[in-house]
Amino acid sequence: MINKSSVRHLNKERYIACIKLRKAGLSYSEIRREIPVAKSTLQNWLTLAGLTLTKEHLEIQMRKRIESRGAATEASRITRAQKSENEIDKLILKTRKAFNNPLFITGIVLYEAEGSKFGQCKFSNSDYRLIKTFVMFLEKFFDIDRMQNLTFSLFIHISRKDDLSRIRSFWSRQLQIPNKKLKICWKRNKVTHRRKNLDYVGQMLVSVIGIRFFSRKLLAISDIILKPYYKQSL
Repeated sequence: MINKSSVRHLNKERYIACIKLRKAGLSYSEIRREIPVAKSTLQNWLTLAGLTLTKEHLEIQMRKRIESRGAATEASRITRAQKSENEIDKLILKTRKAFNNPLFITGIVLYEAEGSKFGQCKFSNSDYRLIKTFVMFLEKFFDIDRMQNLTFSLFIHISRKDDLSRIRSFWSRQLQIPNKKLKICWKRNKVTHRRKNLDYVGQMLVSVIGIRFFSRKLLAISDIILKPYYKQSL
């Protein structure tokens, strides 16, 4: 280990000379041509003296750190992908017996038609029957609790603001959830002609929370169920 004591003991004059050359702006290779010393020793001496590396060496170190980070990121990505695939396989095995169940097939088709395919699992519709069916599908086959694992966002046009109490009560009753569970989102797009629709109840967005890779799981199952049908058209 290089320290002040060992420098004095080894060769104080060469140490001082290297420091002076470095302060004069010479590179590692230029210093070593003037003073024969191992590169590792020179680096230790300059570090001990508190002198920084050249821009070239800093760039090299930065590249190495970036490459190291890149390798770590790729390894992490592979690990996450493997965990995802393992969880998907487990869910397929768990639900395979339900693949011919009418409610299960209906839920899968609803998700394929109106659900989000990337990121968080979401399903949106203005027909309360489809929303209720999708929630039943999630609860029956995936052990999802509507109070713990689902959020409900109700989109209502601002022109229907006076109907908020009626609309909120309607969805609360249909979905069997408290009013406070409903998040109200106002739609402010301009309406040139308002239809007198007394049955208007807005549009409901159901989102699954707290379950990893759930969209990917549903899509994997969907692919298995729908494959016989789209294969026939090829």
